Amino acid sequence: MTHSSRLASCKYLVLTLLIYSIYLPPLLNQPSPTDSLSILSTLDDVPEIAFTLDDAPMPGTVLFKGMAKTQAIIQQLRELNCPPVGIFAIGLHAQGTENMKRLRMYGQANHIIANHTYHHYSLNKVDSQTFIEDVQRAHACLATLPNFRPWLRFPFLHKGKTAEKRRQVRNALAAMGYQEGYITISNYDYYLNHCVVKAVKAGKKVNYEELKAIYIQILWDCIVTYEQLAQKVLGRKVRHVLLLHENDLAALFIGDLIRHIRSQGWRIIGIEQAYQDPIATEDLQNIHGQMGRLGAIAEKKGLGKHLVTFPISTTREYIDEVLAQKKVFTNP
Repeated sequence: MTHSSRLASCKYLVLTLLIYSIYLPPLLNQPSPTDSLSILSTLDDVPEIAFTLDDAPMPGTVLFKGMAKTQAIIQQLRELNCPPVGIFAIGLHAQGTENMKRLRMYGQANHIIANHTYHHYSLNKVDSQTFIEDVQRAHACLATLPNFRPWLRFPFLHKGKTAEKRRQVRNALAAMGYQEGYITISNYDYYLNHCVVKAVKAGKKVNYEELKAIYIQILWDCIVTYEQLAQKVLGRKVRHVLLLHENDLAALFIGDLIRHIRSQGWRIIGIEQAYQDPIATEDLQNIHGQMGRLGAIAEKKGLGKHLVTFPISTTREYIDEVLAQKKVFTNP
């Protein structure tokens, strides 16, 4: 090898070492194969949530006629490829050709129809036999709908104030082949919806962008709060079930809510998948459960009611205040 060739080789070696000195430290800091497997094992460990819509098919309002409301919700769910939603129907609302058609549309769109009683009685206020007969009456008019499931969601989440009443209803539901269509995340979407309808009826102008932001904030605060509750009560993630209503706000913003939840790293799952969580079989026979499944489990464990509270952003006082502060409703 000539002197000039050896010099060129040395320059090449020096340049190579310089390059490695720059890039080798970051490479050394990369995870080992074992670390990589650990990371991969946690990539799918994401929070999961299913949607449910209560009180369907809800009557029309000044914002949406009944059919338009249902169509808007189904369209957004379809456009965003949302897994099957639980539609908890009130038998009285289902009366009439158009209302039954609305429920049938949900079933045909692959969503799940379930029982929310006929009259929406509170089990805390009526006797057990009246309540059982109301469930049976609703079943008679809903059971032939496509994608019907024998699930009952207790109106107001009231399961009876006495152990005996809860026992009687539980036994009757079991005889009918029913399971509880429980929730893990509650909220005040119905009150916010009431405020909007009231304002529009009064001729107010609505800032829908601000309204959407408030709607999403309230629901997201509830979702985060109940996920934290799951960790406190169970020490793990659960497959959450979100309680919403088939109201005007859902018709306006359910698509935006889905986008927000996904943007936060959550996975939206089907309602049947959510009900495969182990909490579905938790023995809660003598628990009120008015704050949802997680609240009932917390009560059973004697962890204290202070754990099961709504975030401040869901209170009626806060909703009234933020609507005024953001000037959501103004005179035309």
